[in-house]
Amino acid sequence: DAARVVCGNGSDELIALLIHAYAGPGDEVLYSQYGFLMYPIAAKANGATPVTAPEKDYRADVDAILKRVTPRTKIVFLANPNNPTGSVLSREEVQRLADGLPRTCLFVIDAAYAEYVVSNDYSAGAELVDSRDNVVMTRTFSKIHGLAGLRLGWAYCPSNVADVLNRIRGPFN
Repeated sequence: DAARVVCGNGSDELIALLIHAYAGPGDEVLYSQYGFLMYPIAAKANGATPVTAPEKDYRADVDAILKRVTPRTKIVFLANPNNPTGSVLSREEVQRLADGLPRTCLFVIDAAYAEYVVSNDYSAGAELVDSRDNVVMTRTFSKIHGLAGLRLGWAYCPSNVADVLNRIRGPFN
């Protein structure tokens, strides 16, 4: 559904737009210890507080993430698979994380490296976007298709989130 897809200047821009739209001063943006550095940079740029959850063996820990969720947590980011660790959470683990988050919290699955996963129990997250109104999946053409210079990222999200992103993004991004 085109109404649920937003394109951006790489997935970096979409991450920044999501934080700009949904987090600000007094809010928290939560991510795993070795998650993408764009998460805390964009959080700070918007006055939000970046919060890290420790990892186990360089792997996102669902329980540690859920333990750090507070009423101030507005966005939880999960890079799956993660860069630079290469770790991957299974479909079941990501589902458990989504189930444990309050519906008032946006859950962003950053699946920039999805094409490199060969595990049968992995999902980039599209089915969670289809079934919930607080889940967003970001992707990029930069990794698998070598189009880093072209800077084309995309987000699959609930239509109300897509509407917000389309209203705040630049006209020529």
